[in-house]
Amino acid sequence: MGTCAGIGFSHFANGLWSASFFQLLAGIGVGATYMPGLRILTTRLVDRARIRAVPYYTTTFAVGTSLSYLLSGWVSARYGWRSSFLAAGAGPLISALLMTLATWNTVASELKVRPTRHPLDFRPVLRNRQAMAYVLAYGGHCWEMFAFRAWLPTFLLFAWRHFGRANASLSVARWSMLIVLIGVPASILGAESVESGTRNRNIRRFEVASVVLCLVAVACLGFSLWLALAALFAYNVAIAADSGALTAGAVVSSPPEEQGATLAVYALIGFLGAGIGPLIAGFALDLNGGFQSVHAWYFGFAAMGIGSVLAATAITLTWKPRKNVDPAFRKH
Repeated sequence: MGTCAGIGFSHFANGLWSASFFQLLAGIGVGATYMPGLRILTTRLVDRARIRAVPYYTTTFAVGTSLSYLLSGWVSARYGWRSSFLAAGAGPLISALLMTLATWNTVASELKVRPTRHPLDFRPVLRNRQAMAYVLAYGGHCWEMFAFRAWLPTFLLFAWRHFGRANASLSVARWSMLIVLIGVPASILGAESVESGTRNRNIRRFEVASVVLCLVAVACLGFSLWLALAALFAYNVAIAADSGALTAGAVVSSPPEEQGATLAVYALIGFLGAGIGPLIAGFALDLNGGFQSVHAWYFGFAAMGIGSVLAATAITLTWKPRKNVDPAFRKH
C-alpha cells in the first residue's frame, strides 16, 4: 500500500483530491503495519525485555521520518518533487522484505496467548480505564507529533527566508532530519525514566514542557535563526519523551489476552489524532495570515500544543488503578 502511494503520487497527483487520495493510501499503509509490528515484537519477548523493547521500536519511526526528510530533500533538489515521492515508495518494499525475513519461520502456534472473545469485541478495552488513559493520551501525543513533523519543513523554509539565508531547500531537509532524529534518544530516555513507577507524573511533566516549548520555538523567530533552531530541538525532545512511555503503559496495563485489541484501539485513536492535528494547525495558519506571517505561526504552534493539553487531561482524568497488572508498573 505504501509503495503504491509513493508511485501513484509521483505519477498521477495533480491537484488537491488526487494528492489527498494517495496520501490516504500512505496513511493506511502506515496505520496497518505500525501496531501489528509492535504486536509481533511483544509476543516474542517476555517480562522486562518485552516492556523495554517498546520504546526502541517506537523510536524507529522517528529514524525513518528523519531519513525521509533528508532523502526527499536531496532527491527533490536534483530530480524534482515527483521523484522524491517515487524514492519514498521504496521504503515500504524494504520493510516488507525485512519483515518477511524476520518472520520466515514463525507459525501461528508460537503465539503464547489465544483470545477468548470475538476479535472485533473491544468492550473489554473500553472498560479498562487504565489502558484507555494511555490510549486517549496517545491520541493527543500523535496530534502534536504529526502536526509538528508535517509543518516543520514549511516553518524552517519560512525561517530561512525570514532571516535572508541562502540554500534553503537542502538546509531545510538537513535540519528537519536532525531535529526529528533527536527524538530517538529522547523517547528511549523518557521511557527509561519511568521505570521506577512514576509514569503518569512524568508524562504530565513532558506535556507541560511541550506546551511551553512550542510557544518558545516560534517566539525565538524574533531574535535569531539559531535560537529558533535550538528551541525546535528542545521542543521535539519534549514531544518525543512520552512516546515510549505511553506505548509501554498501554501494553502493561492490559491483560495478555487483550493486548492485541488494546493496541488496535491505541493505533486507531493515535492515528485519528495524527490526522486531525496537522489539519488544525493548517487552519490556524490560514485564519491568521498564512505561513508567510510570523503572527500566524504563533497560532499554528499553539494548535500543535493542544495535543499535549489533551494528553495531560486524559492521563489525569481517565486513569484509574486496575488490579492484576504487571507489579512493576502499579505505581504511577
